[in-house]
Amino acid sequence: MNEILVIIPWLPSGAQGRELEYAVAGWRRHFKCPHRIVVVGEGVTGKVPAGVEVVESHRVAAREGMYRQHLDYVSCFRAVRHYYPDTDGFIFVADDCYAVNDFDLVDVQLLKQFSDHFVGVEITPNGWQHDKWRTANVLRKGGYKQRNCTTHLPQWYEWDKWEAIVKRYDMTRQSYTFEDLYYNIYYPDRIFFQLTETDNFKFGLYEEGIEADRIRRVMKRKIWLTNSPVGWSDALDEVLREHYGL
Repeated sequence: MNEILVIIPWLPSGAQGRELEYAVAGWRRHFKCPHRIVVVGEGVTGKVPAGVEVVESHRVAAREGMYRQHLDYVSCFRAVRHYYPDTDGFIFVADDCYAVNDFDLVDVQLLKQFSDHFVGVEITPNGWQHDKWRTANVLRKGGYKQRNCTTHLPQWYEWDKWEAIVKRYDMTRQSYTFEDLYYNIYYPDRIFFQLTETDNFKFGLYEEGIEADRIRRVMKRKIWLTNSPVGWSDALDEVLREHYGL
């Protein structure tokens, strides 16, 4: 098997702690397929774990009414493809997603959703929620389903299909949740796996005060832990540091 490209976009100025170090450790320990990890973003050189490949990509200019992070993703992915033109596809994963049990490409490629439908929020200061609203409108007008595919888990993308979506929706200038566009458009008739609290894929830390003992109990039956900025804590740091021996 050829090495699988794992892309982690990263903005060092936005880091709360050792998220990237833990994320990389999770891939190295638990992903049971040959792979190479590429961290891409502005100012990442010299700040990533040893042995990780780096691609510098300057942040795009902010555009009124658009979510800058989604525009940055497009720029970052294209920067990576420039250096790895012979790869057929890639895994996209956030820096705050940590593998804590073994997995392979099948676990990543399994089509997953949070729900059968999403709408987002039209008038909000939250750029991500506004993009969800814009994306839902585009899908509805195109006659596609609006399944919620922004799962905060690693996802597999074919380069040519991803690039076609970018061009079709002018995503260098217009920001959308590209996960929702990609999976709803290319897999309209597939039945997606419904993520729940009882699945073995993910435990999300999206609130304050989750204790270390609870994290340790849950992670025995989950492949990945993820967190929001609110969910990052000393307890999570303790558990991950202990798990990876860092």
